Amino acid sequence: MATRVVSVTRVSPLSAFRVGLAMSLVGLAAWLIAVAILYIGMSAAGIWDQLNSLLGDIGGDQAVTFGLVMSVAALLGAISAILTTVLAPLGAVVYNAIVDLFGGFQVTHQEEAA
Repeated sequence: MATRVVSVTRVSPLSAFRVGLAMSLVGLAAWLIAVAILYIGMSAAGIWDQLNSLLGDIGGDQAVTFGLVMSVAALLGAISAILTTVLAPLGAVVYNAIVDLFGGFQVTHQEEAA
């Protein structure tokens, strides 16, 4: 088994953008699924009925519905996905600048015999 040490000395900002975009979209989908599951669980426990009753008692006419909760969650998730996607290439540029000063990550690669 041969072992060698490899240093990661440069990360392409375009590559970081693509990976950041893919990861943020997967994260957005997971976030929306989690919010939907939590909403269903809280609805089964009667929390939304109590909250809507409380809002009606204090004079509010807006009810908390599944559509409202998912809309707010989608908006927050989209903002987070956009920020993650935009900051990924910036992180690659910062990493490349630091690597020029101090060196990159060293990874040990071990090849196994088939």
